[in-house]
Amino acid sequence: MESYNLITEPWIKVLDGKTNSEHMVSIKELLQNASDYRQLAGEMHAQDLAILRLLEAILTTVYTRVDQNNEEYEWVTLDEQMHVQSYDDEIEGSTLLQVLTKTWNALYKECIFSEAVFDYLDKNKGLFDFFGDRPFYQVTAEQYDSFVPDNKKIAKGSGTVDLMQINRLISQSGNSVAIFAPKSANRKNKLTLDELVRWVITYQNFTGVTDKTKVKAKEKMSNSRGWLYTLNPVYAQGKNLFETLMLNLLLFNPNKPAYTQQRPVWEEDLGEYVKRRLSQVKPDNFAETYTVWSRLLHIEWQDGTPTIFSAGLPAFDSANAYDIEPMSTWRMNKKDENYYPATRQLSSIGIAMWRNFGQYVDIEGHTESREPLTVAWLNYLKTKNKLLNQQMINLHTSGIISNGGATSLMPAAEFDDNLRIEADVLFDETEDRKNAWPQRIEEMVDLNQEVGRKYYGFLMEVGRIRFGPQGAADFAGRKSQTFYDNLNEPFENWLANLSGGDDRDKQQELWKKQLKQIALRTLDDFLEIIAPRDISGIKADKSQSGTKSTESNIFIAANKYRAGINKALNKNQNIEGKGDRDGI
Repeated sequence: MESYNLITEPWIKVLDGKTNSEHMVSIKELLQNASDYRQLAGEMHAQDLAILRLLEAILTTVYTRVDQNNEEYEWVTLDEQMHVQSYDDEIEGSTLLQVLTKTWNALYKECIFSEAVFDYLDKNKGLFDFFGDRPFYQVTAEQYDSFVPDNKKIAKGSGTVDLMQINRLISQSGNSVAIFAPKSANRKNKLTLDELVRWVITYQNFTGVTDKTKVKAKEKMSNSRGWLYTLNPVYAQGKNLFETLMLNLLLFNPNKPAYTQQRPVWEEDLGEYVKRRLSQVKPDNFAETYTVWSRLLHIEWQDGTPTIFSAGLPAFDSANAYDIEPMSTWRMNKKDENYYPATRQLSSIGIAMWRNFGQYVDIEGHTESREPLTVAWLNYLKTKNKLLNQQMINLHTSGIISNGGATSLMPAAEFDDNLRIEADVLFDETEDRKNAWPQRIEEMVDLNQEVGRKYYGFLMEVGRIRFGPQGAADFAGRKSQTFYDNLNEPFENWLANLSGGDDRDKQQELWKKQLKQIALRTLDDFLEIIAPRDISGIKADKSQSGTKSTESNIFIAANKYRAGINKALNKNQNIEGKGDRDGI
């Protein structure tokens, strides 16, 4: 195969905005008609996110070098390929902010990307070919052999990764069989060319650690997992693909505007890139982070069949990387007081976004998390740029959760969720920050969690009645999700219906009434089916009832739960947000 250029060949799946039908388009066609497409529509939501970040890397690279009229900014000098030759790193932040915001506004107003991005793609067409001298997201055979030990060179035939492992819908390695795969056994190891492109990009972002081949290094190193695999992603989803791309198009860091050269991986000199990765230097720009490699991949073709060789690169330090990774939530490690990506675990798969509301927006006095740059950018557009007033913000999360196995980190589950809220609510400018909407919402989130813990306590008591002390926790853990299943949609609707001008006290009281109804209805549903043992009950533990031993049965436990609900709802003081909510 001589050429398969991603700029002109159709390989990205999208949904048509009018017909909702699926189309396959090239990068150029997608960017030319982004307003006509509802969203990306690949095999997985996680794959869509990986491709979204690739597209954002292209746009960020172009529009931090030239404006909407294809004019170079005064602080950069470009070559014929529109690559940066030199730049003035002393450009004032206020000037940078004004000029780049003007470019962003012009694009957003026109609802179309300017010719500048297509000029860049045309001038860099050779860097986007899946074959050739610089195969996209891959290395050549000579390059691969130069970076791996002699016993791992291509001629030795080791260090390969099957297509069914690259395909994250299957993720089958040679050591374990994916029984419930979406493809039959004789089709697992087959992909069309467009599928292969999508999965190679996805694999670089969501790589496990089952492959053992590594690049040569002076010091001992471990293979990294895909960078996106370590995140709890968050991004803004617009009403069409153009709006999604624009809302996530950060042309500068809104917290500290300064010019940084954007360096997507396809512009990098491979030797320098590997050298920097071996030294574990953290990226300093968005485009590099969006396109960071976890593996050097080389594809050998024989009779149209690919064999993929993979060599691991080390990870860079993720501590306090919030200035170069816009699309993640961050959680403080109390031991070193650094912020790290809030990686999702299997235990948190059923936890809706609203339960971690404080991780997505800056809340007064909340230091356990750090506001994602994507959200800070939306805040800038709302408060400084006077956009998004009274518009709905749709914060979205997508990703893959690993099995947690230190020697594999194989994909175990995919997650996808969203949080809809009015911009005037999310970025409430009320001077009294304790009375601002984010703080008030956080109080309601805490209240929901407290009532949820009361229900868990009720289930623990029922579990002790039915199964004894050793089986109670397992029973409560399995059944407690019902409370949140009943709560998620009503609370998400309450959030979505809030507006900046609402009476905060009134809205909180309305939610408290609804919360009580849901909590009691959940109890009533549970009590519809009870066993004789639930009624006869058991003797309560003396440690829980003082020196006097009392009877405990399901009705006593239910009354305690009802009393606990009333106590939680009748608290007069504000509830402060407290840390990580990824538990019951």
